[in-house]
Amino acid sequence: MPALPWVERHAIDPDHDYIAMASKLPLKRHRTIPRFLRDTLRIRRQLAETPGLVGYGLNAQLLRKTFWTFSVWQDQASLDAFAASDPHRHITGRLAPHMHPSRFAFFAIPGGDVPLTWHEVTVRLDPATPSSGVPIHDEGR
Repeated sequence: MPALPWVERHAIDPDHDYIAMASKLPLKRHRTIPRFLRDTLRIRRQLAETPGLVGYGLNAQLLRKTFWTFSVWQDQASLDAFAASDPHRHITGRLAPHMHPSRFAFFAIPGGDVPLTWHEVTVRLDPATPSSGVPIHDEGR
C-alpha cells in the first residue's frame, strides 16, 4: 500500500511555527491490519472535522505490519483535544493490546518545512539519530 497523500486542511503560513506529531505504529499480527485500516478510515473522517488541524498523512508498510503517521496542528491544545476525543480515543485504547510498543515525537515545525517527507518522519522517530533534538515518547504495549 503506498503512502496516502498529504492532506492539507488549512493554508500553511511559511512564517508560522506549528506543532507536529509523528508516530510509528507497529502491529503484532498481520490479521490485525484489516481492523486497523477500517479504524484509520474512521479517524480520517474525524480529522476532516477537527478544528486546529493543518494537515496529515499516513504511510503503511503492510509486510512489516507498521504504520507511520504525521500531522501538523495550529497549537498543542488542538492536538490534545483530538487525541482525547472519540473515535480516536476509543480506537487507540481498543487497538493497544494488538500493537508492539509505539513511538511518538512531538515537535515545533516551521510552516516552510511542512510537510516532511516520510524519510524525514522516520528519522525524527529514530532514537539512534544524533542531535535531532526531538522529544521521543515510547508507549509500551
